[in-house]
Amino acid sequence: FILPDDFKTWLFMNSFKLVTNLTGLLVFLISGVVYFNSVESTGSLWDCGEFILGAYKLQVVHPPGAPVFMLIGRLFTWVADIISDDPADIAIAVNLLSALCSAFAAMFVAWSAMIFGKFALTGAREAETNTGQNIALAAAGLVAGLAAAFSTSIWFSAVEGEVYAMSTFFTALTLWAMVKWYHLPDTPQADRWVLFAVYSAGLSMGV
Repeated sequence: FILPDDFKTWLFMNSFKLVTNLTGLLVFLISGVVYFNSVESTGSLWDCGEFILGAYKLQVVHPPGAPVFMLIGRLFTWVADIISDDPADIAIAVNLLSALCSAFAAMFVAWSAMIFGKFALTGAREAETNTGQNIALAAAGLVAGLAAAFSTSIWFSAVEGEVYAMSTFFTALTLWAMVKWYHLPDTPQADRWVLFAVYSAGLSMGV
């Protein structure tokens, strides 16, 4: 089977981007499945019950508060209310919010690690990577993402309704946005990622 020349050219020019996207998605799927199967079925015996109830009733939690977490958590409890009559599923819904945030955070860590790895291998933003380098970068991204996902403190927070998982998500998202901006060619179009990073950091203050 022989690929058309134009497709081979496109594949070579976009190989790093394609490998990066696939590796990040693989990290997200692996960590997401593990989190889903290990998420708590109720609230932990500390602040989690307060945050779950605060999200469900849109109440004010202890200082300094977490308005962004409450608003997003309310959406998850609303879905739980629609699909189930069991009040316990409200807690599971908020716990799943943490699981989703942590899985995304692991994906952003993998993407950031791969970009840093490309800098180390090529020494330039515009340089193209070859097949061997892409395999090495995919392995590095996979290890970095899964190491982040299954480190004790991250996994501990990923399965309960607390603010730490969402805080980790915004930290990883802001870091990735800035690394992506630095990786892109120096054009005004790329500067939108700086604004996105600032927006992400601003939202994180509500967590």
